[in-house]
Amino acid sequence: MQNNQNPLTGYFRQTAIYVTLPSKGRWYAPGNLTLNDRGEVGIMPMTAKDELIMKTPDALMNGQATVDVIKSCIPAIKDPWGMPSVDVDTVMLGIRLASYGDTMDITTSVPNTKLVNTVQVDLSNMLGRIGTAEWKETFVTKSGLVIHTRPMTYRSVNKVKSKTYEEQRLLRTVSDSQLSEAEKLAQFGKIFATISELTVDSIAEMVTKIEVPKDGKTEEVVDRSYINEFIFNMDLATGTEIKKHFESMQGVGEAPPVTITTTDEQRKEGGPETYNSKIAFNNSDFFAQKS
Repeated sequence: MQNNQNPLTGYFRQTAIYVTLPSKGRWYAPGNLTLNDRGEVGIMPMTAKDELIMKTPDALMNGQATVDVIKSCIPAIKDPWGMPSVDVDTVMLGIRLASYGDTMDITTSVPNTKLVNTVQVDLSNMLGRIGTAEWKETFVTKSGLVIHTRPMTYRSVNKVKSKTYEEQRLLRTVSDSQLSEAEKLAQFGKIFATISELTVDSIAEMVTKIEVPKDGKTEEVVDRSYINEFIFNMDLATGTEIKKHFESMQGVGEAPPVTITTTDEQRKEGGPETYNSKIAFNNSDFFAQKS
């Protein structure tokens, strides 16, 4: 009987590392995530095709490259577009680590100087420090409303970034145009209105439920149209409270900055003794193996 099994199967890539997601599996749509018995996902190294994808400018810009590589390296996540944003740094850092190893060279600008600094960072250590902060799912406003929240999805984060970039580019184009001052002001107003709507839309998406005190009882509001209407019409004080809550959650799931010590030469040029630098997770440099 002929054996049809590929004799090269044993040389196929295998799961290299397992990680615990900061979300602990929350906020995924049913069937979109499979965790092992320890609550982890396995990560395989990238293929040569994956590395090429991460060097495609258009795919990087619209987020498709990131989604394709996550699907390739982490089969446990069926639809990365629906992944909560708090898991993105862990996933990207894990893929980099599984593909190229524990260390990575990063080049940063030294503050207060024109110098640059290239240092090697320990990705395993960084990965272990992610997820120390927890997303606070509920908070109470001064008016007594109980607001239930969740992180944005990767799809929404990417949409906001892309749209904001487009509007900022349009802003520069209008500013450099030959339009009259009145026409420029009119265009600026439209652009700023669009950016404001993006911010409000983002807040509305992260609010999943609102508990309203009523006659000694609580009424739960889960209808999206009601929640959106409230977000667009709430008073300034309540809006400020909600905005501050989400601002306090911004660091959840983010990779910690790298603390870099400067050299004597850099300090002589005005550089500080140490400074912090963040690593970018969605560009071709992050997924390029340095020789």
